[in-house]
Amino acid sequence: MRLRPTEAIHLSAVAVLAALTVLLRHRLADPGRMLIFYAALAGALLWIAALARREGTLPAGLSVLIDFYPVALLPIVFNTLEPLITAARGGARDDLLIAADRALFGVDVTVWLQPFARPALDDLFFFFYAVYYFIGLALGVLLWIRNRDTARRFIFTLMVIYYVSYAGYFVLPALGPRSAQASLYTVSLTASPIARAVSASIDALEKTKFDVFPSGHTMVAVAVLIVARKRAPDAFPYFLPFALGLILSTVYCRYHYAIDVIAGAALAVAAVPVGDWLYDRAVRREFAAPGLVPARGRPQRPPLLP
Repeated sequence: MRLRPTEAIHLSAVAVLAALTVLLRHRLADPGRMLIFYAALAGALLWIAALARREGTLPAGLSVLIDFYPVALLPIVFNTLEPLITAARGGARDDLLIAADRALFGVDVTVWLQPFARPALDDLFFFFYAVYYFIGLALGVLLWIRNRDTARRFIFTLMVIYYVSYAGYFVLPALGPRSAQASLYTVSLTASPIARAVSASIDALEKTKFDVFPSGHTMVAVAVLIVARKRAPDAFPYFLPFALGLILSTVYCRYHYAIDVIAGAALAVAAVPVGDWLYDRAVRREFAAPGLVPARGRPQRPPLLP
């Protein structure tokens, strides 16, 4: 079965995680269960791929599903990472990130920000922090309404962004300043209702805690700005304040060190053109295959964007 780029990248990621599970099986509590779970994810992805081949005959609900299922898939994959990171890398290495911040700025940035904390700012920045879970989806929906090929290209590139950030968690696992530097804080940021609700929800929903370097929140925000500026310039001014607020919130809310944000921004700037190039290359390869007959209602060749 010839795969679309989005299913190909997800299946590749699942295969890598399954291979790590086999390699690290002696350090994992239940590797068999993890392998079964990854096999189920692979099966679901192959089902999506089969549906995508019949895109022109699908009802509206399934047409949306085959493009936006990563909204559900990514959190599932993310929540399987912690046992593998622990088995592969051991404990957290926040000490390296703390040292980097001190070398660059001369202070612990999140501690330095304490005097500026106010309940209203706490609520505002925790709200911006939660925007992470919606900002990429919002741009994806906007592009999908306007042009599905453009939206699929963006969705694929966003998946590249996410998987680069996941790889970073293996390279340098860390818990973030709110955990590693908890003893240095004298001001709570979660005394107000919105801040408390967002913080509690994230703690409950995110099972992988080694998710600090690079800042995935920053990577997604920067990617959204880059793509919106080029593909939906009329919407760019609306995304800009939310993306900037999201980036600032990562440090204000003590989830990330400043170095995480710098690394995340740099990686996003590099990953967006790479993701676009990989998508275009995969599309060219698919439609250059000899004897390929497109599914009914499917365009003969989606336009490749500059």
